[in-house]
Amino acid sequence: MADRSISQLVADIKADSQALVKEETALAKSEISAGAKKIALGIALAAIGALFLFLALFMGLFSAAAGFHEGLGLSWWLSFILVFGILVIISLVLVAIAIPIVKGAQLAPTSAIDGAKSAVQALTRTVRNPSRTRL
Repeated sequence: MADRSISQLVADIKADSQALVKEETALAKSEISAGAKKIALGIALAAIGALFLFLALFMGLFSAAAGFHEGLGLSWWLSFILVFGILVIISLVLVAIAIPIVKGAQLAPTSAIDGAKSAVQALTRTVRNPSRTRL
């Protein structure tokens, strides 16, 4: 292997550093994007659950009004109570699905940070011992 000049070594380090920065930036963007998508999904599910709970509140109110209207007769208002219960169960299931999704989402680009730390360590080793060949 022919000895390279210092200017060539500096140029190689510059090119390698630029490529490394681009790769680590792309990795960080993809990790943040994945975490943001999980949070968005969790928020959407929670919002849908809140909507069903809001609708269930109206059904409960209609059922109570029908119950007072009908007195003790178990006629059409019983169906309102059943619909109310179904909407409450659906909203609770959606919220139960949303909570772990939001809690499990990770916005920190851990792989990119680890890669950058490894690159800094490799560069530090190379600067301390420039005679070693690069891989």
